[in-house]
Amino acid sequence: MDIGIHSLRTFLAVARNRGISRATKDVHLSQPAISRQILALEESLGTPLFIRKGRVLTLTEAGRILQQHANRVLQILSEAREEIDGLKGLVRGHLRISAASTIGIYMIPDVLGAFKDLYPGIEISLDIPNKERVLRAVQEGTADIGFIGPPVPDSELAMETYLEDDLVLIVSPHHWLAEKDHVTAKLLAEDVFLLREKGSGTREIMEEELRKAGVSLRHSMELGSTEAIKRAVAANLGISIVSSRSATLEVILGHLCAVRVSDLNLHRPIYMLYARNSPLSPAAEGFRRFLSSRPGNPPASAASLDIRGDSNRS
Repeated sequence: MDIGIHSLRTFLAVARNRGISRATKDVHLSQPAISRQILALEESLGTPLFIRKGRVLTLTEAGRILQQHANRVLQILSEAREEIDGLKGLVRGHLRISAASTIGIYMIPDVLGAFKDLYPGIEISLDIPNKERVLRAVQEGTADIGFIGPPVPDSELAMETYLEDDLVLIVSPHHWLAEKDHVTAKLLAEDVFLLREKGSGTREIMEEELRKAGVSLRHSMELGSTEAIKRAVAANLGISIVSSRSATLEVILGHLCAVRVSDLNLHRPIYMLYARNSPLSPAAEGFRRFLSSRPGNPPASAASLDIRGDSNRS
């Protein structure tokens, strides 16, 4: 049985007008064209849909059954169209974001909140794993958009720069390095260095820069989050390198000191990535456009952090 939407609309117009001639204005078809569609419907269903009583067409029992179901079909189609139009207009939808932990905690929530204010009907989910799991989520389609620090050479992923960030050395206010305006990387080798887990983008950048500087860490401790690292550094259990955005509050409050490492390049772009060969959902595409339309966020650099509250030190 092959019944098209246009045939159903024509059938309902004839049933509503109880005749073919009066239905022509509703469906903008000629009488012969309408007659052919009704005949094709009856042949497809194997039963008459109308009986003629004088000049009036009356529905048969089969016709009344088809009328009920045809109205439901067209109503469902109309609701589906409204929902799809709602997606296009960002009235509703689901946005799935996966962001590496430092980015997800310190750089994404504010912009997601601004997007939610504009489009309250969009449901937002934010997953905050490490870089490797962000890549896997985007590759497998469980996340629409991902955010990472180090770039990845993956031809299946499109990458756009989201913002710029700087990493900084953080130490306890009671640590001897806290009195320094800046230090060299070699001074870090003998200290206990607090590291994020393997797979962390921040750790990858830090280790690469230390390797370029010829510095090998002799004492290290691995912790599972930036928050844990900051608390351990504040307790003078070691030193670490973190995103400047993650340490700004603690530096302002005097719980940590930010020290510049003069011979390490700790500047990094933050990338937004998504599947290159799969179209983004309307909600995800709307969010991508929303980000591109916002003025760039200035990086929070080590130079912008107040070291031990002494504004006279440069």
